Amino acid sequence: MFKQKETSISVKKIAEFLKSEYDGSDFDIRGVSSMNNIKNNSLLFYSELINVKFKLKDNVEYDFKKLDKYQNIILISTDDIAKKINIPVISSKNPRLDFQRVVMKFFSDDEFKSGIHSSATLESNVKIGKNVYVGPNCYIAKDVVIGDNTKILSNTVIFGVTEIGKNCVISSNCTIGSEGFSFSYDEKGFVHFNHIGGILIGDNVWIGSNCTVEKSQLDQTIIEDHVKIDDLVHISHNTVIRKFSQITVGAIICGRAKIGEDCWIAPNAVIDTGCEIGNNCFVGISSVVRNNFSDNCVMVGTPAKLLRMNK
Repeated sequence: MFKQKETSISVKKIAEFLKSEYDGSDFDIRGVSSMNNIKNNSLLFYSELINVKFKLKDNVEYDFKKLDKYQNIILISTDDIAKKINIPVISSKNPRLDFQRVVMKFFSDDEFKSGIHSSATLESNVKIGKNVYVGPNCYIAKDVVIGDNTKILSNTVIFGVTEIGKNCVISSNCTIGSEGFSFSYDEKGFVHFNHIGGILIGDNVWIGSNCTVEKSQLDQTIIEDHVKIDDLVHISHNTVIRKFSQITVGAIICGRAKIGEDCWIAPNAVIDTGCEIGNNCFVGISSVVRNNFSDNCVMVGTPAKLLRMNK
C-alpha cells in the first residue's frame, strides 16, 4: 500500500525529527537501505532485538565492517553499537521504531488514494466514511459500516452486520463476516447453527491478506483498537481480541477464545475453543493453547505450558 518516495533530507534534520542529539558531519540522505542491500547516501538501522516488548533477539548476525565500503550512510542504532563501528550513528533506544518513523515521515507515499474502484460492488445501504478506499473486485454487503480513512484492498468481501472503525487496513483476499463452522448432529445428519450475530472491528486495526473473520453466532466477534493481524490468520466466531495485540502469520484463533491486551501470538499458534489469555502474554511458534493463562505469561509447546512470567 506504500511506495518509496524520492526525496533528499539532511542527517541533522532526521536527528532533529527523532529528537536525538547528533554532532557528526551533515550530509544528504536520498533513500533508505537494509543491512543486506546497502546503498550510498542512505539511512539504515540495526537492532539486536526484533521485538523490544518481549525482548526477542534477532537470529541474523551482520558484518559491520562492510559498512566502511559505502559513502554517506548513517545508522540508527544504540550507543553500544555506535562504539563498535566507524560510520555515523543516530542514537536510539528503539532503532527499529525510529527507523520506521523516519520512513513514514520522509521516504514513503500512500499508494492508494481514497475512492471506490469501478469493479467494486457496494450494496445501496452500506455506510462509508470519509476518505475510504475500496479496491478492485471487492464486495461490501448491506448493513456494513466502514469508518473514515479505512482501506479495503482488492478481492475482499465483507458480509453481515459488520462495523469497521477508522484508519483500518483490510488487505487483499480477505473474508470478513463469513459463516462460522458450527454443526450439531442428530439421527438425520448435521444441523448447522445459523450465525446471526455480527462483527465489531475498532480503529487503527490492520488485517493482512487472505484472512478470515467469522461473524458471531449470537453476539459479536470483537477486534479492538490497534490490533494487528498478519496474513493467513483465521479468527473464529465469538472471539474477542483486546487492543494492541498482534496475531502473526498462520495463527488460528478458535471460537469463543479471548485474547487480552498487548499480547503477541507467534506464527502458526493455535488458541483452542473458549480459551482465555490474559494481558501482556506471549504465545510461542506453533504452540497450541488448550487452557486459560493469566496476565504476563510466556507460553510455549503443544499443549502450551508456562515457560516464564513476562516482566
